Amino acid sequence: AFHPTVGPTIRAIMSDIDGTLVHYAKDFAHHGVKLISSDEEALTATVEGPSGERRRCRLLPSATMGPACISERTIELVEALRARGVLFCVCTAARKSTMMRRLDMLPTCDAVVCEGGSRMVVNGALDIDFTKSFETICGPMSREVVGEDDRPEPLWQYYRLLQEKVSGLSLDANSYFGMFRASALGDETTEDALQEMISKIPHGISVNSNLGKTDFFPTLAGKANAVMHLQKKFGIDILETVCLFDDDNDLLMAEQCGVHLLPSLTSFSIKNAVSRNPSWFVPKAVGQGVFATEECLEKLLSRVMTEQKMQADVDLLLGEVKDEMSQQASLDKKTDRGGEVESR
Repeated sequence: AFHPTVGPTIRAIMSDIDGTLVHYAKDFAHHGVKLISSDEEALTATVEGPSGERRRCRLLPSATMGPACISERTIELVEALRARGVLFCVCTAARKSTMMRRLDMLPTCDAVVCEGGSRMVVNGALDIDFTKSFETICGPMSREVVGEDDRPEPLWQYYRLLQEKVSGLSLDANSYFGMFRASALGDETTEDALQEMISKIPHGISVNSNLGKTDFFPTLAGKANAVMHLQKKFGIDILETVCLFDDDNDLLMAEQCGVHLLPSLTSFSIKNAVSRNPSWFVPKAVGQGVFATEECLEKLLSRVMTEQKMQADVDLLLGEVKDEMSQQASLDKKTDRGGEVESR
């Protein structure tokens, strides 16, 4: 199991957002957590856990799922980790418009990856080097203002093919640069037709399940490739990277990380993955929204603080050894000089 004090030095967190950092009442209500108050104008809320403990929260907007809660305590914990030198990066399938509305409500982010891993912002600037690697599939970012019906690249050709071939399919390309989303809206015939089309998906396009919908994006994009790009950019090893996640579309990202924390278990495949990986940490408050996230981050902060204290103790010890060696070398030099004088 995850140990708060044992393992490689933690240098970065790669975190999903929905179901991981922020939580919806429709989900956490099943685990005994209540939404006590909600003010969508002030963007604030209060939630109460099964034991009666309450948390002040921020309300984050969503284009399709309604407002979601992130606790002030979660913000504090992330900022405490960043203050100790740990990078914090979010990786989400959310569209650009949703991400822009949410960004100021989230903890400070060193990198933001959205649209299923096709748009990346590092320290406030677009990472063009990353998007260039798959422009031939989805087109350059300068073309994002063009409607999906007029974009010539393979991703959008496939979008139009699905539109033509799969009756009843709901397609969503609103405010997406490098991905689009499809839903059969619960219709089995439509879902079967969609799966048939997916079996013939063109080279260079990948597919992922997310929150009951299907995302299509360039194979060279995606959360896992985004994480690898950030690790290379910042010089961070897999074993130094934490993955904070909850859903199927995070599993490839998780493979690129050495530490795994899961505030929610949203699918059978996630539960199966946990059973196969005993080192993955599932909190006691799993499913309890902000309380589960806080438990994960508290464990992580405890580990980082212990690591840094141990490193400080080692540095102090090495410094003392160095001083002793320097003093001994100085004494040896004086002794040598004394011997030379006597021999004369």
